[in-house]
Amino acid sequence: MSAHIEATALRALLTQVGGDRDLQRRFVHDFVHLWHSRSQRLAAALGAQYPDAEEAHVVLLSIRSSSTMVGAITVEATAAMMHDALRDGDIPGSMRHITRLNEVGEQACADLATMFALQR
Repeated sequence: MSAHIEATALRALLTQVGGDRDLQRRFVHDFVHLWHSRSQRLAAALGAQYPDAEEAHVVLLSIRSSSTMVGAITVEATAAMMHDALRDGDIPGSMRHITRLNEVGEQACADLATMFALQR
């Protein structure tokens, strides 16, 4: 597989969609193509003069759940650290991980795009 994608999760996703490889591919496609907008929404929510913790919470939940489903383990782990800090009311602590989240998110998307022959 890759350092950023867990094969077991991709197999589980295929099982969850009833063995429909086209549906699995569509889910992966959506993850890859939504990455940029999700990361921008998160940066905007956390980096604003008056951070929007609720919006950041929603975006992090979306990133975490979809990352888990496609097996993007480093993305999910990094988003979990950010989410924990956010729940503790530590917005600067959450924001400290955003560069890492963007790096592992881009790497996971590149790996998935290669694995599923997706254009980015």
